[in-house]
Amino acid sequence: MIWPLPSGTHGRMIRYLALCLAMTLAAPALAQGLSAEAIAKQNQAIAIRVQQQLMACWIVPPGEEDQRLALDIAFFGDGTLDGEVMLAPESAKAASKRGVLTDSILAAVDRCVPFEGLEALGAAADERFSVTIYFQS
Repeated sequence: MIWPLPSGTHGRMIRYLALCLAMTLAAPALAQGLSAEAIAKQNQAIAIRVQQQLMACWIVPPGEEDQRLALDIAFFGDGTLDGEVMLAPESAKAASKRGVLTDSILAAVDRCVPFEGLEALGAAADERFSVTIYFQS
């Protein structure tokens, strides 16, 4: 599930950053002759696929209900990670108070990697993607 963006200035900034990210991710696909709209749809489908897989691998610890943390994750089209996953800066304060929840999210990544089915959505094996995934318990 893709979580709704906040409204106001913060929401506009997030949408702007998402657009910048999409343009960065679009460069390899543009070389393949895809339209900007097709690239955006492809990148969104890939991000949704990764989020669905992570949610299926995540086990919410008892007592950690009604919490939200964001994870910045970079990966290649073959489903392997590109470096370490990081808690998004917006989640740092909450994560410092929610060690069990944070550990459960990182364990979900360990269980899910490599992500499956990305190449079927048009990702090249060596194409790099970077997304923020929101975990809402």
